[in-house]
Amino acid sequence: MSAFKKSFTKESKILLLGGNGYLGSHFSAVLEQIGFSNIFIGSRKGEGARHLKLDICSPESVQLIREEKFDFIFNFTGQISRPIQACLLQNTVGIQHLIQACAEHTKLIQLSSVGVYGSGDFVDETHACQPETPYSTLKLVAEELIMAGMKPENRLILRLSNIYGSTQPKGVFAYLLRSGLSDQVLDFNNDGSLFRFFLHVEDLSQAMLSVMETIEWGKTPILNMVGSDHFNVHQLIDLFEKNLGFHYQRNFEPIKPYDNMMKISDNVFRDLTGFQESFTLETYIKELV
Repeated sequence: MSAFKKSFTKESKILLLGGNGYLGSHFSAVLEQIGFSNIFIGSRKGEGARHLKLDICSPESVQLIREEKFDFIFNFTGQISRPIQACLLQNTVGIQHLIQACAEHTKLIQLSSVGVYGSGDFVDETHACQPETPYSTLKLVAEELIMAGMKPENRLILRLSNIYGSTQPKGVFAYLLRSGLSDQVLDFNNDGSLFRFFLHVEDLSQAMLSVMETIEWGKTPILNMVGSDHFNVHQLIDLFEKNLGFHYQRNFEPIKPYDNMMKISDNVFRDLTGFQESFTLETYIKELV
């Protein structure tokens, strides 16, 4: 067993920045269930035991984080597209502060997006990034800052596809369910060819744990993590109608979507961990009502 595999233990001192959010709270629950006992949640509120009041856009947080000398920091912040100014600050100033806050031995896991690839037929981690939206561009900026500012053995970037799950408060599934229950007309600002890969939030949590247990730091700087389920908007609507008995009125704009990659390989991640999903999107949809 490598030195790294021994280092990610139940006694490791872990900070989950944005850990009370949608992704962070699920990952925290998985760690706690298997006995991790030294988990800290960093958020602007900072309320409760082992909760730290932190804002990585604030210089004061740099010293607070550095003094704690965390073994691992998972950055769940920056997953916002509106307002774009907040996204800009989180993924530029916030990332620069976070790099400064890491102790010499701290390992940083940055959650990014497969949107950084832009549009095309196929990509894996070796392909150049060509983001087409402000959000994806800023996620790439955050990646570049981390790659330039930290040693390879201290950083890992996870590029995620669309994440879904039972407690998801917003997004396309919440919109489709809400519209189906109220007979609201569906309005989309594209022609319906928007194509996405989907991974259940609990599968993501298990996948991240698998990565932490197997990865050799410095050898694999970036990993794609996408789900086996993939649909365009038309197919998603059809899936909701088939499984929930809805009949939608659909309104599409004659506009081609952005960041529209048709195939994204996550073979490196799957070969590394042997991971397989436990959830499917169709099963999730059936259980919505």
